[in-house]
Amino acid sequence: MLGRHARRLALCLTLGTVAAMPLAAQSASGTAHQDSVDTSSPEAIVLAAYAAIARRPGEHYDWRRFRRLFLPNARLIPNPEQRGGAFSVLSPEEFIAWIDGVTNVGGPNDLGFTEAAVHNLVERFGDVAHVFSTYEKHYWGGATLLGRGINSFQLVWSEGRWWIVGIVWDEEVGAGPVPGKYRPGG
Repeated sequence: MLGRHARRLALCLTLGTVAAMPLAAQSASGTAHQDSVDTSSPEAIVLAAYAAIARRPGEHYDWRRFRRLFLPNARLIPNPEQRGGAFSVLSPEEFIAWIDGVTNVGGPNDLGFTEAAVHNLVERFGDVAHVFSTYEKHYWGGATLLGRGINSFQLVWSEGRWWIVGIVWDEEVGAGPVPGKYRPGG
């Protein structure tokens, strides 16, 4: 059951270097440092988003980190195939509820999850940026490809940091193969 749900997850987010820090190092000042690293560039905030939804078997997603990346009114828009054919626009909290609802952490079939960027195309002008991020999904530590697609991140620079305004995504299962120009070396 989890395998089917895991394949349906669209936005799953490469472990950043900060994600590997021991929990003891993530004190209040560590959190401020992590936030600073996570939001320092368009590339960094995209990697932080992927890291926040990566999880080892038996562990939960890092929703606290995830929430800190988004503007309060940000939107996440999955492809319709992942929502049973329905088009939906989700807040970060609605996205979290959706993913938690299809994830059985600690259950007998819990294989963990990771989604990693394999190619990013960054376009930036002034205080706005767009990152077309091609990703691949796997169970934690696994080599079997669960899915591939593109996350379209819309970002804004404000208050001395980058914020995610929105993420829209689609996967090969509904859209067809990712074009060569969006693949590594493309």
